[in-house]
Amino acid sequence: MKDLTKILYPKSVAIVGASEKEGSVGNELLKHMLEFGYTGKIYPINPKHTQIMGLKCYAKITDVPKEIQLAIVAVPAKTVLDVVEQCHLAQVDDIVLISSGFNEIGGEGTILENELKAKVQKYGMNLVGPNCLGVFCGDKKLKFDGCFAPTVPKTGTVGFATQSGALAGGVFNISKKLRIGFNQMVSLGNQADVDALDVISQWENDDNVSQILLYLESIKNPQKFRKVATKVAMKKPILCIKSGRSTAGAKAAASHTGSLAGSDNLAEGLLASCGVVREISLKNLFDDAGVLGNLPLPKGKRLAILTNAGGPGILATDVASDFGLEIPTFSDELQAKLKEITMPQASRKNPVDLVASCPAIHYKNTAEVLLKNDETDMLLVIYLYIAGKHDMEVFEYMQELQKKYPKKPIILTYMTVPEFFDDVKKKYPESTIPLFDYVDDAVRGFKLLCDRKDFLEGVKEKTPIFDVKKDKTTKIFEKAKKEARTLLSTKESLEVFKNYGLPVPKFVATLKLADAIKNAKKMGFPVVLKMSSKTISHKTDVGGVVVNIKDEKELEIAWKNLEQKLKNADMWDALDGIIVMKQIKGSREFVAGIVESAGYGHQMMFGIGGIFVEALKEVCFRPCPLKMYDAKALVNSTKAKKLLGNIRGKKAVDETKVVESLLKLSKLVEDFKDIKELDVNPFMLDDEGNFFAVDARIVTK
Repeated sequence: MKDLTKILYPKSVAIVGASEKEGSVGNELLKHMLEFGYTGKIYPINPKHTQIMGLKCYAKITDVPKEIQLAIVAVPAKTVLDVVEQCHLAQVDDIVLISSGFNEIGGEGTILENELKAKVQKYGMNLVGPNCLGVFCGDKKLKFDGCFAPTVPKTGTVGFATQSGALAGGVFNISKKLRIGFNQMVSLGNQADVDALDVISQWENDDNVSQILLYLESIKNPQKFRKVATKVAMKKPILCIKSGRSTAGAKAAASHTGSLAGSDNLAEGLLASCGVVREISLKNLFDDAGVLGNLPLPKGKRLAILTNAGGPGILATDVASDFGLEIPTFSDELQAKLKEITMPQASRKNPVDLVASCPAIHYKNTAEVLLKNDETDMLLVIYLYIAGKHDMEVFEYMQELQKKYPKKPIILTYMTVPEFFDDVKKKYPESTIPLFDYVDDAVRGFKLLCDRKDFLEGVKEKTPIFDVKKDKTTKIFEKAKKEARTLLSTKESLEVFKNYGLPVPKFVATLKLADAIKNAKKMGFPVVLKMSSKTISHKTDVGGVVVNIKDEKELEIAWKNLEQKLKNADMWDALDGIIVMKQIKGSREFVAGIVESAGYGHQMMFGIGGIFVEALKEVCFRPCPLKMYDAKALVNSTKAKKLLGNIRGKKAVDETKVVESLLKLSKLVEDFKDIKELDVNPFMLDDEGNFFAVDARIVTK
């Protein structure tokens, strides 16, 4: 990865295109650097001036007699290549290119950007941009504002990399309202050279940056992103807005997985696999940064709720349940302690309702008991201004308790008068305790803490090694290739699954009725008949499946009807058999699949299956090769999770078997990279809790 030290911490800066003209970019850049108090050397470059804003101005960057670590360039696009050449002659290898007129306008701009890339690569330079707002570093010793945003942001410990320069400027404008501060900002622009991965890699070991925020419109190299972002996320939280959620998904595909693999689904899965928090709004981005950047990770998911009104406490309980958090019932011993310090009419269960008329000290005493005990891991404090106005007093008590009990996260929800929030900012500008208007946002904060803990623990879990029959599988793929087929038949696909240890029901493939009857008796009725074709992908579309065949007589009738139907449709000759399969008794169906997507590589899908899989879209994606953490997340991330449990007398499945099946599928495409699409639909769970891959479809490149 690139070393961006001279871009983010430059000791000397040349501003190429510096200007006396008010309102020009060159003028704003120089003015901002001076006003922010940059402590390094500044060299304005402009052939039309000898002095700008009291600083000596040079005609060319090569005229500067001193070392220059960074050039910030704001000149017309047509002169940029000459400026880069001059930078090379002056031994300036780091450039921030503000200028626009490149790939973002297409046509000649794209040609120009390609020439720029070639020149930068030839000289081994680092270039941010073009078409960017600039860079910012709020380091107290450096005070470097190398961008032309209209305001200087509130400083802190956040690193912010964004593809939208205008967005960075807007964020800087409102930063004083936020409960976070920015240490560094990089406006990525067109990412002709330096990209988001270079920046987050730089911040991985920068102690001044405690967490990383991203705004991305595209992910240039998803597979590289996964590797780098996972590594960095294990050290620091990464939160990302990835825009383009409404982009249309894949068009035509031979598998359900392929049809559902829209670009946003893949981006969602990629970010989750890396431990990157996917945000859908700027509000959530900054709210969540205030939580992840300031609170410790909890030991568990047990949430205590402290309130002075019943309604918000119940709402918080509902949201916590939706997020998979635990609301523990307090022991008799703990409730007895709470009884000693609360009003008689208070509720000491969880949530603890102190009632509206309670004094502020009751908040402090109760919160301390809840923080000291070992029955809870997190504390949500809800305050409503109803009877007496104790908002600031309660806030100050919570500040004290946060310092006294630093290992348990505390989040506050205040529904009080607006001036309270202004008073907090004025009186406690350095406060790190998260403060929300609504319980939904506060409880979501606790979920994020638990999710990060799960990621940090799960990503270290080793993936098991499976004993597979790779040689047998190779022969199946080679046979299809020799016959110039990209579609494996159902028989071949099921055999591939068996070779890789997936739980496939007993089955045989034959073109003879006598063999079908013999094997059906052996495996036991009821059975299913399925056509296995080398050319037809979806069997149900042509009536190629017959289910619930209870005895030999029904089998004979079903076989003859199916045979006649396929011969009438000129499909019989394309068969490599009719499959006789032991019917699985169950109504819970799931889908698993893999699709190869340009740039993203192989992507695994899991969720609720059956014939309505594309209508329900209750599925989740993760990139391959799967880690144990990814496989578990696939199982737990959709409503499919509920179907895996005990339902109306139907037994739950051992989730380990589901996780292992997904890992085996991942191993399959890791070994056979020519697989383009793969479906297991359905994965069926029988009433006894056994898990089977009852149908298969594999398409190669």
